[in-house]
Amino acid sequence: MSHVIPKREVGIVLHLETGEVLRGTVFLDFIDVIHRGEQTLLDKTNDENVWFPLKQEDGTVEVVNRERVVLVEPGLGVTADLVRKECAAVFREERVTVKLHSERVLVGRIAMDLPDEFSRVSDFLNFPQNFFALETDDGPVLVSKEHVASLVPHERPPVPGSAADEIGERA
Repeated sequence: MSHVIPKREVGIVLHLETGEVLRGTVFLDFIDVIHRGEQTLLDKTNDENVWFPLKQEDGTVEVVNRERVVLVEPGLGVTADLVRKECAAVFREERVTVKLHSERVLVGRIAMDLPDEFSRVSDFLNFPQNFFALETDDGPVLVSKEHVASLVPHERPPVPGSAADEIGERA
């Protein structure tokens, strides 16, 4: 009888705070403990475990401290549904510019699945999950809030209760 729990291997590129880049695979659960369906890279980066195994391209396994990770890029061929679960409750998307402590700048959209009273980007950033998905022109990436120096929204948030707010338009 095997005591190995089956996992899905998903290719990623990790950008660490030292500037080092690691390529390999992480192991995702086929069933997530928080939501229905498979565990995603976003779920994995936001779980309670600080350390996680990364199987490198040469087959060696390195146990990585999640707090050192600045940015996670999905590997080639990794579908968006394995990066983050599409949430039917996304209330608003916001185009933003993210400046990392390393001076790297990213531009993309964040999906805020927060109710109106928490619809500002600052509210989104202050929620407890450290990693968030940023949909860039090159595809989705996961960004660690701990390594963000600043974030600039490109749009003004809707005024709560306004017609633009009710129909989901940008004000």
